[in-house]
Amino acid sequence: MPSLTTVSVSLSLILAAAAYALYQWLLPKPIPGIAYNPEAVKRLFGDAPDMLREVSITGEFGVWSARQVKKMGSPVCQVFIRPFAKPWVLVADYRESRDILMRRREFDKSKFISDGMACLGDFHGLFPTGERFKSTRQLVQDLMTSSFLNNHAGHAIHAHGLELIRLLEMKIQLANGRPFSVSHDIEYTAVDSMLSFAFGDNWQDTTLGQQIQIVEQLGSSTFRDSDVDAPIDFPNTNLSDFLHAIYEAPKIIERAAVSWSPKFSFWWWSKQSWYKTVFTQRDRVIREQVNMAIQNIRKGHVVSGVEHMLMREKARAEKNNCRPCYDGAVFIDEIFADIVAGHHTTSGAMMWAIKYLTDYPDVQATLRDALYDSLVEAFRENRTPSFLELRSTKIPYLDAVIEEVNRLNAFTVTRRALVDTQILGYPIPKGTEVFMVSNGPGFMAPHFPVDDAKRTETSRAAKIRDYWDESEDLTVFRPERWLVTNADGVVEFDGAAGPQLVFGLGPRACWGRRLAVMELRTIIAMLVWNFDMLETPKSLSGYSAYEGIARAPHECYVRMKKAQR
Repeated sequence: MPSLTTVSVSLSLILAAAAYALYQWLLPKPIPGIAYNPEAVKRLFGDAPDMLREVSITGEFGVWSARQVKKMGSPVCQVFIRPFAKPWVLVADYRESRDILMRRREFDKSKFISDGMACLGDFHGLFPTGERFKSTRQLVQDLMTSSFLNNHAGHAIHAHGLELIRLLEMKIQLANGRPFSVSHDIEYTAVDSMLSFAFGDNWQDTTLGQQIQIVEQLGSSTFRDSDVDAPIDFPNTNLSDFLHAIYEAPKIIERAAVSWSPKFSFWWWSKQSWYKTVFTQRDRVIREQVNMAIQNIRKGHVVSGVEHMLMREKARAEKNNCRPCYDGAVFIDEIFADIVAGHHTTSGAMMWAIKYLTDYPDVQATLRDALYDSLVEAFRENRTPSFLELRSTKIPYLDAVIEEVNRLNAFTVTRRALVDTQILGYPIPKGTEVFMVSNGPGFMAPHFPVDDAKRTETSRAAKIRDYWDESEDLTVFRPERWLVTNADGVVEFDGAAGPQLVFGLGPRACWGRRLAVMELRTIIAMLVWNFDMLETPKSLSGYSAYEGIARAPHECYVRMKKAQR
């Protein structure tokens, strides 16, 4: 009979072997043939510790992803981020990314994105393509039409742009040549524009208006410092609870995106008072706005975004011979998500534009000349051009500036494989998350050579410009990339001049693209028309950024003076 010691040793060996077998089974499993970091597959948590370490410093997952692609030297590679789950596949090839987004129906909305933004509820952008996505998106389909944008949204954006100009004129006078941050001012402009877009005249108080009232009460003696480079810290308005909710939502999404389990994180946060407060305020205010909009449409007044959505619901109910559901969660979720996404993405892009135009004074001067030359009547009358003038006037250099800003700050586009498939000949198992990296090779660095035989037939057939002139530094801000000269010798803007994925492509491209471009075009033109953005100290001119719903700079300082017309 074996001794107790022998049995104990045997059990220990069995348990050790079982533990080792379990450890090996839990280690990351690479997809055969796709490049990966060999060290990652030796660790239970794969690439996650390295990624989290870097992102905790930089705030940018996209930068880390581009670095992995470069390090592995392949247009298709894999990283291991979520423990005990499939690897994520990174694709750094514009032609193939475009084909995936536009034509390949075996890819659809990313579960990673939907899980990370689950706090937005019944927002159409979170649903996989299907009836639920279609029915929810139908509610907002009128809001990107030319008639709605040109007759309502554009004029509201221009009005808030005039408020911004007034605010900056006051700050310039008080600053007396010293730099100051415009981060909040730009955010206020974007959020006010989105509130007007959604609620129209039913929303009266603007954050810019409140900020103007605060600055009006300041005297020149408030800011005394002999150092002309010392930044002025202007006081900011206190946000209402609803506006606080708009600002908090992107932060919640950012935290969820880097958590081990977004679903668990949302469940845990939903039990906490701060989270409940954010969404209680959302529900209260939007329900009030919906009720006001209902009264308006009964009077035949249909102007705002919410009013158009309600009319869509009314038409759908009449078609289906049922009562309209005006108090459903879908209205609250859709309206709130549109405001949050529109505010966060556009304000970030406007801040980047200000930073580039400040650091590239020749580009700023060229843009100002193009505006003055194109908008002759406004220049002659020494006034800011109207929205109608800006909308109806072709200004190729303005469009090129905006597109170049977007190119340098593109966001990774993500899709999920619905079936077992391939990308450039590499196997992609069903359920794999695929990240189209648009800030690395092929976009901001020389592209990887790819054997065309490995591409799909539709990818090979697409007549596109795959890559830029790679003899140039692609990290430099140069709007001229987007300009071409036609047969008549006229310079035109060409939005297809080279790789660009900032708004995504295909049936799941960014729904609000037209609104975003309109807002960027309007506000940037108004700023450059009125102000000369001068060099700021190096300590205030960094390009560090953070990623949430979009990529935005940590800081945006200006030193301004009125432009001489």
